[in-house]
This record gives sequence, structure tokens and C-alpha cells, in this order.
Amino acid sequence: MNKKVLNIGIIAHVNAGKTTLTEQLLYHSGAIHQLGNVDKGSTTTDNLELEKERGITIQNTCVSFEWKGLKINIIDTPGHADFSDEVDKALHVLDAVILLISAVDGIQAHTLSLWENLQGLKIPVLIFINKIDRDGAAIEKVFNELENDLGIKGFCLNLPDESHRLIPISTADKSEPIIAKSFENLAELDDDILEKYIEETLEYDTIVAKKVTEFTHKQVLIPIVFGAAKLGIGTEEIATIISSFPSKNTLISTRKNAKVFKIEHHAKFGKLAHIRVYSDSVSSKDLIYCKRLNCEVKINQLSQNNIGKLVPITRLNKNDIGIIAISENLIVGDILGEDLLETPVQNTTTSVLSVQVKAVATKDYQALAKALQLLDAENPALHFTWYKSEKEFHVHVLGPLQSEVLIHTFKYRFGIEVTINPPSIIYKETPKSTAEGFVRYWMPKPCWAIMTFKISPGAPNSGIVYSSSVGVNDISQKYQNEIKRAIPWGLKQGIKGWEVTDIIIELLKGEEHTVHSNPGDFLLATPMGILRGVKNAGTQLLEPYYQFEIKASQDLLGSIQSSLVKLNAQIEAPRFSDNIFHLKGTVTVEKAMNYTVTFSSLSSGKGRLKLSIGGYQPCEFTEDKSQDYRGVNPLDEAQWILHNRGAFKADERLR
Repeated sequence: MNKKVLNIGIIAHVNAGKTTLTEQLLYHSGAIHQLGNVDKGSTTTDNLELEKERGITIQNTCVSFEWKGLKINIIDTPGHADFSDEVDKALHVLDAVILLISAVDGIQAHTLSLWENLQGLKIPVLIFINKIDRDGAAIEKVFNELENDLGIKGFCLNLPDESHRLIPISTADKSEPIIAKSFENLAELDDDILEKYIEETLEYDTIVAKKVTEFTHKQVLIPIVFGAAKLGIGTEEIATIISSFPSKNTLISTRKNAKVFKIEHHAKFGKLAHIRVYSDSVSSKDLIYCKRLNCEVKINQLSQNNIGKLVPITRLNKNDIGIIAISENLIVGDILGEDLLETPVQNTTTSVLSVQVKAVATKDYQALAKALQLLDAENPALHFTWYKSEKEFHVHVLGPLQSEVLIHTFKYRFGIEVTINPPSIIYKETPKSTAEGFVRYWMPKPCWAIMTFKISPGAPNSGIVYSSSVGVNDISQKYQNEIKRAIPWGLKQGIKGWEVTDIIIELLKGEEHTVHSNPGDFLLATPMGILRGVKNAGTQLLEPYYQFEIKASQDLLGSIQSSLVKLNAQIEAPRFSDNIFHLKGTVTVEKAMNYTVTFSSLSSGKGRLKLSIGGYQPCEFTEDKSQDYRGVNPLDEAQWILHNRGAFKADERLR
């Protein structure tokens, strides 16, 4: 009989101790016989040279251990906000999460973002309050932050004494504020428990323990464990609790089903796809259907990560995580099989910064293009764009550390020296008014596609809304499908050079020819008609803005507000609690790109600043915020037609 398998993620703000905890779990279970050290670069899950040099996690790494007959796959995730997309990939295949919080630093900005993501995905969580042995550890303060800032109902399963010895809740003093609050939180969820709580007869017995487990699995009560990962304190409690979590997989099917959550390229095995299996087993040489590609994918080789080494296996059982060597163009989020619901990976952190990557040596131009294509397949959040006529490579980044990692990757993985320019802001455009765009593509024959589009402004952050008022007698459904597919291509660059969004497009009129029309005609003509309509409507420039949340000592309120006023930020009225103020508002990315440095200096590193992308808003247009159209412009009708009929090759053709 196959062992029960659970997939657990470890997430936290950077330097909270995720990788150290992973080492302790592996060591405590007997999976490794010597503890690795983050500072020495000898940990099991940090395999990249830069991870070892910097002592940070950059990529997701999955390792396994067994605990009392249960197999647990642990995914160690990056803690730095610049690598949030890696966390996004992992969250969609997890059964539960261990969220680490430092007892010294408390809830930090990235912790808030991670918690919001977990709430949206409804993943059961265990909170581990780490570093209780450090000077400055304030366990009661951190517990209160969990209640107030995250809004959780916490239940502490142990409590450290003055010598850092962990006292289980069954023998802990119930008058301790943390323990008292834990029982109060539980009592609010169950009438029988509430009655005992009021009568002051509530004890942590078997019945209460079962209730805690029940409400934990329902995600209405959050178990909390104190400990010190570096010393192995709290490790056994964590392993015991996570082993009780149920699998999120409720799929019942006899057919093979899996989901891709990571893509990488291996020097020996080629393209590797990391998958979680959801039903039946998957074996080497199996054929499994891919919904996006609409074809069967052959599993050339099957393996698992065994403490840093790829070990070939013949079969991967239900709920387990493994690695398949494949030749097909799989991407992160691909569904393998026919029974899983389409739930593509959504990046919760949106990049609004772009950088240009240049090869130091001209001879490396083609090699850099291939390297970027590989990296883009591994991490679609890069949004790699190759402007061939300008010989420019552009990618999206979340911050400067990601640029540093890219430079290191090109040098040591691909042998290419590169430079990366400072990040520039990604603007967008939206129509100013309502207008029409007409296109008639009927020469040189054989071709025929005639359309009139109505272009209108859409609601803020509504994206692209498309509809057709044309009947299938005028334009066949198969051609209308091609029109809809081509619309995003016509909006990649507007009249100011930026992507067009928040737009309503209606196909008003059109016609096909019974002899001369073919699907490619409508693919080619649609961007011309759309962009003509956009030009006729004119566009409003949009810029990205941050939503900020600040928490700091009240004596810093004046200086912090003053610094925000200088950035033309929109500030809400402050909220006060004890000696702390809370401040929210919005500020443009252009003004606040370097505000984290300013804030850290003002608060001496003791305040908390959370910046998250709030969306896009209208801004004043200046010439320095526009950019030339890259590639072949659909408004340049002659070149656009030649380009897409194969005579002029400045970029990838539509067909």
C-alpha cells in the first residue's frame, strides 16, 4: 500500500530561518546525518552558487523525509520579495504551509503579503515563531501582532520558559496571557468548549486536542509553535502537527492527472518539469494529455530529488512530487490529464519595472537570446521580449536583487557576460474617447478581411473587454475566433508605445469572401483595425502606483508624513494604538521607487513599510514617457502585410 504523502511549503520574510528549519526537519527525521549551515553555504536546499554565496534562497527546492509512516515533501521557498513569483508557483501544489515569523523582528512587510496570498488560496497554515533564543525576542508582542495585524485566531501549542525550554499547552499555566487567549479563541468556535471555558473547567485533553485539529483543518484556527530552528527547538512539534494535515487533493479519477509547478533545464537531462500527481500513478514512458498543447506528452524519464541529487524512479504515486524529463514545450501551470480543473498559476506580485539586458561581447548576441528564451520558459514572469529590428532584449523584474541574480546566472550558467540597465517604469495606455477603426485587407489576392471596430474607454483595471455584433452569415464563426485571438496582438503597443488596457472593443461590421478569405487574413487584419481605432480615439497615459501600509513609533509620524508629502502621496488619516501609528495611502511608483531606503533611514530600521502594486492610474503625459514602436507597426500597412506574409522579418509573425 502506498504511503500517505503531504506537500508542505515553508514561507517567510527573508532571514526568518526557513532553510535552517528545513535542515532541522531533515536531520530530525533521519533523512540527513549532518546539519547544513546557511552561513557556510552547505545546506541541502540551496544549490545555486549565488544562494550559497549570499545565504539566501532564490529558487524553490523540494526535499523529502518520512515521519511515522508518512512521506512529507517540503518545498523551501525564497523569502526575498524580488522572488515572490517562485512562491506563487509553489503555493498551488501545496497541502499546507509553515509560515515562519521571527520572535525578534515580528511581522514584517513581506509577511503581510504572504498572508494575503495564503488567505486567497485557503491553504491550512501552521505558524512557527522562530528565534526565541535571541536577544530581543518578544513572544507576547509577536502573538498580539498575529491577532491584530493578520486578524487570526491563534492557538499556541507550547510556550517557552525563561531558559527557552518548551512547555506543552497541556501543562502550561493557563493564566499566562498567550495561553489564556488561545483557549478563548478556541471557545469562540465551539459551544461545548465555551461552556467549559466559562465554568473555568477547560483543560487540554484529548477532546480539546481533536477540536483544535478540526478547526485547524477548517482554517478558522491557526496553530502556533514557538521554537529556535538553529537549535532544533520545536522541530518535533512541527513535524507532529504537519503530519496531521489532510491532503487538499479531492480528485477521484482512475486516469493520470498532474500539474506542472516548476520548469528548469539540466545539463545532462535537458528540460525538466516538476509536477504534483493528483490521481493514479505516473510512470516513465507514459503518455499524458496536456490541455494547453492539446496533445499527449511523453515522459522520457522520471526522477525525484533525493537530498540534492536526481534519482531515477519508475513510478510516481498519487499526491507525490517528482520531476519528468520532456521534450514538449510545457510551461509552469500546465495541466496534465483531463480531469483537473483549469487553475493556472497567477502571479500575485505584478512587475511594473523593465530592464534591458545586453551582451558585453557582440558575438554573444545569439547565445544571449537562447539563454533568455530558456529562462523565460522556466519563469514566465520575466515576460521576455525580443525586439529583433532594434536588437534589444527586455525582461520584467521585481527589484534590483533579481537583476543581480540574472547577471550571475548568465555568467556562471551560460558563460555570457552581460550588463543590465537600471529599471524603467512600465506605463500603459487607455483610450481617451470613443472612435472607430476600419480595415480592408483584400490586396494582394488571394485574401479578404473587412472589419469595423468600435473602440471605447473601459473601467479602471478592467483590462480588455471584447464583443461582436456581427452575425456568422457575414463573418463565419471560425474567422471570428481568429479575430478574438488576434486582439491582444494589436494592443501590445499603443500610439505612445505602451500596452493598451482598460479598453472596450466591439466588432460592429465586417465581411468575408467565400473564395478568397482564410483564417490568416483576419489574424493579419485585426491588429490594423484595432490600432487604427485606438489612434482615432487618442490615448491617456497610465502609470503604476503603490498602496502603502506603515507601522512605526508615534514619534516618527511627523517626519514620515513629511517624507510622503514630498512624494505627492495620497495619505489617509493615521490610526493609533499604544505608542504605534498605522498609516495607509497611495503613491506613484515613479516617486517611490527608492522610498524603502528613505523609510529605513527615517525609522532606523525599526518601522514597517509594505508596498504593493495598487494598479494603474491616469498621469500627465510628457515626451520622455513615450517610446518608439518596436518592430513592425500595424499602422504601417504595407510593411505589416509584407511582414506577416513572410517577406519582411522584423519580429515573430502572427502565423
